[in-house]
Amino acid sequence: MKYRSIAAIILGIITSGCSTLVSKVFPLDDLPAPPGPHNVGTRFFEWVDTTRGESFTDNPDDQRRLVGQIWYPTVPTSGEAAQPYLDHPEQRLGMLAYQSGLPRFMLRHMQRVKTNALLDAPLLSQSTKMPLVLFSHGLGGMKNQNTIQAEALASHGFAVISVDHAYDAFLTIFSDGSTADYRASDDENRTGDDFWAFRSPQLNTRVADLVFVLNEIERLGEQPDSIWAHLQSDAVGAFGHSFGGATALMLLVKDERVAKALALDGWMVPIPPDIISAGTEKPFQYVGQAAWSDPINYNNLDAFLSASSKSEKQLVSGTKHFDYSDAPQFSNLTKRFGLSGELSRPELRTLINDAVLTFFNRK
Repeated sequence: MKYRSIAAIILGIITSGCSTLVSKVFPLDDLPAPPGPHNVGTRFFEWVDTTRGESFTDNPDDQRRLVGQIWYPTVPTSGEAAQPYLDHPEQRLGMLAYQSGLPRFMLRHMQRVKTNALLDAPLLSQSTKMPLVLFSHGLGGMKNQNTIQAEALASHGFAVISVDHAYDAFLTIFSDGSTADYRASDDENRTGDDFWAFRSPQLNTRVADLVFVLNEIERLGEQPDSIWAHLQSDAVGAFGHSFGGATALMLLVKDERVAKALALDGWMVPIPPDIISAGTEKPFQYVGQAAWSDPINYNNLDAFLSASSKSEKQLVSGTKHFDYSDAPQFSNLTKRFGLSGELSRPELRTLINDAVLTFFNRK
């Protein structure tokens, strides 16, 4: 009884929100340094697409708003603090608990986790326009859920842009303090025509978000002093996780400015059958877990690959779905909670970074 009482007291202290104790018992690591030769800068932006209404709300006057982040190579600096992983941490802790599978009290000290990017640092000066890669998060994810890959690319000379797909993201926080919550969950487990009626508009909205981003870069790039003027808006790359992988693939097919795409454990089920059967002549790569519980996912993938001349897949044993995001890189606890597979954090990070860098560097 004595030992049970002591254990109960310790558990009570931890779950009461004592962040100092929790951070010692359940430490969370800062993001590892990116592998490239350049320092990394980052900026946030918010744009409104005045040509589109907001399909997730009932107000006909609502327009589609996007909050985004860009990572890019910057000049060497010293003494500047790195950007925290979480903006608006108190509002985002619930999302991180969902993403990692860990209780919220164990993640309160997540607000102290640092990235390697310097906020609003100057863009690295170069004679040619910087190659651009777009990222799309998964359902219930957020724009910076794959910061490790964004920083890896930026450290090798790329610019990477990601947006919160509002209402598909777990939480989007706008500059005026308003928010967009997560409304893309399928609580009814739709099948057949009901599935397509529910998911197709979401996928189309996501693709339109990234088309709008490219349009805005071209428009704002006419201002020679802006960061956007230094970005390449054609021969763009795209990648994404889960539903973001489907988004990247659809963008590849739909927009001629996008030259190649990569899916990280991409969800192939919502890709329309005509796209699956047509394939693509552009480079496409799939990197993911060895098997999905739903066999349709890889049936669709194999059908798409067989119809595509420059596509390939890399299926990795011992990995799970969230291994292809930042989630397992903060702590080994994700393995204890069954969210991460067998590969160690360094092995997993190296595998994904190498795949992304090799693919987007390939001419």
